[in-house]
Amino acid sequence: MEKYFNKTGLCLLFLFFILILGSTVIYAQDYQTYYKNGYEYFLQEKYEMAEQHYKKAIELNPDFENAHYWLGKVYKQTGDYNQAIQQWKEVLRINPGNQYAFQNLTGSFKSTSRVQSDKANDYLDEGIKIIGNPEEYLFKGNAPSVNSLLSAIPYFKRAASIEPNLLEAFYWRSETYRVLGEKSTWQFTNLAIENYKKVIDIEETANPISFEHPSPYWCSYVQLAKVYSSLGLKDKGEKLWLRLEKAKSLPYKQVLERKGYFGFGYPSRIEVNFKDGDKVENWSYPEKDIIFTVINGEVEGEKEKEPEQSEIETKTEESVPEEKDN
Repeated sequence: MEKYFNKTGLCLLFLFFILILGSTVIYAQDYQTYYKNGYEYFLQEKYEMAEQHYKKAIELNPDFENAHYWLGKVYKQTGDYNQAIQQWKEVLRINPGNQYAFQNLTGSFKSTSRVQSDKANDYLDEGIKIIGNPEEYLFKGNAPSVNSLLSAIPYFKRAASIEPNLLEAFYWRSETYRVLGEKSTWQFTNLAIENYKKVIDIEETANPISFEHPSPYWCSYVQLAKVYSSLGLKDKGEKLWLRLEKAKSLPYKQVLERKGYFGFGYPSRIEVNFKDGDKVENWSYPEKDIIFTVINGEVEGEKEKEPEQSEIETKTEESVPEEKDN
């Protein structure tokens, strides 16, 4: 009797595993079958039926990349771009390297209809307006939605097409792509790198000696270095800073050494004024607490440090005579 029950138990266990395996096979066949049927309906332009089958495939397998992608194609064909965009975003969540979903997603945002102008800065300003206040969120990580970021890109592109050397257009496109890379797919990060490099190339070609700091040019170096660091590309980051050193610090170094000042590279800040036909610059090196006055490219000496407010108040108090008792 005991052998009979043991044998029966083994049979039941065996049947249980067969059922589990069978249900798994049926499950796999079901979502693949729905997907294949959806594709057949898509080719026949029966988009409503295709949508139903792709949705059923996704219901059975939420991370089914191909079903999300082709459901997006269905929505594109029927003009429901918002739904299509959501599906391509899902594809990139599942597989950030899917180039087709990436191209479809970026290609869904082409409108610049909010601006009717022939001035590059009008499109630049509108792009910045769409993404909010870049100084606040691009550095703090509190960025707007992927859709908002993508909708700003065409305005930056339009600004650059009108004025090909407009640094700000390429810089803000870089920043927007960088944040998209953090929120969506690394493919946007590649575009950010390309545009940061574009800013640097434009500036170093058009203005090989001096530059303002901070500026889109300077910030592109800083942000590109951060991107390289986040990607673990230490060598590229080091080469980047060597490039800046070579491109920008040598003129300042040579001018200062002629006057006996050694160990200085590019200034942290440059103030430029014109007086009686002369170009007057102040080169600031806060790490050494020195500001140089430079007139027409020649160092005149160190700028006198302005007294702090507390010193001014003390001198003012000392200059007031005390009242004398009669």
